[in-house]
Amino acid sequence: MDTLALANSWIVYLVCAVVVLYVFFLCILYLRQGLRRAKELGISQDAIRSTIRSSAGFSIAPSIPIILALMAMMGVLGIPFPWMRLSIIGSFQYELMTANIGASAMGVTQLGSAHMTPQVLANSFWVMTLGIPWGMLLSIFTMRRFASGLDQARKKDATKLTLIITALYFGMLSVFVGPPLVQGGLPLYTLLVSAATFLVLNALAKRSRIGWLSDYVFTFSMLGGMVFSVLISL
Repeated sequence: MDTLALANSWIVYLVCAVVVLYVFFLCILYLRQGLRRAKELGISQDAIRSTIRSSAGFSIAPSIPIILALMAMMGVLGIPFPWMRLSIIGSFQYELMTANIGASAMGVTQLGSAHMTPQVLANSFWVMTLGIPWGMLLSIFTMRRFASGLDQARKKDATKLTLIITALYFGMLSVFVGPPLVQGGLPLYTLLVSAATFLVLNALAKRSRIGWLSDYVFTFSMLGGMVFSVLISL
């Protein structure tokens, strides 16, 4: 069976739709409970409507890179599974990285190649799925103790703690920045375009009266890099 046809089969659509609809139901329930609580606190209807409108507006721009990421992934992983992942919890960088890990573990070096089989696709899906919930679970059970440990460490030596956290941050950042720097070519050019877009928009947001732009600098820089990579690849 063709791998892409399997990824776009009705059973995958059905399973993914059930998950997305369940999360959508939770969002509606949370909104309903929030509106009820706002009324109990005496918050005016104008303030509630203004909050809903601003929240909806802030959700539109960050969704544009997600749509582009879905378009980029659907050619190798189908439509329903990336749609479900990006709609709920995943990110473009994580999904492709873990999908490649799942494929390479079975001897396939490139997603979408002729060597992709249903077994390889299933392995990629499982790696993508099982690799992501641990951060949330660890946060639920360990975050309070971790926060308490940070407070104690900050009281003992705030400078040392700042250096450790900064080193951890740059170590995590190097996972995404390092490969384009080493590979060169299109990945490097895309990184440079995104960085240049970020610097230009950040300077524009600080020097102009466009207050809303500062909230979307990172989003637009990602979008600029994606558009550049697509245009260059044509």
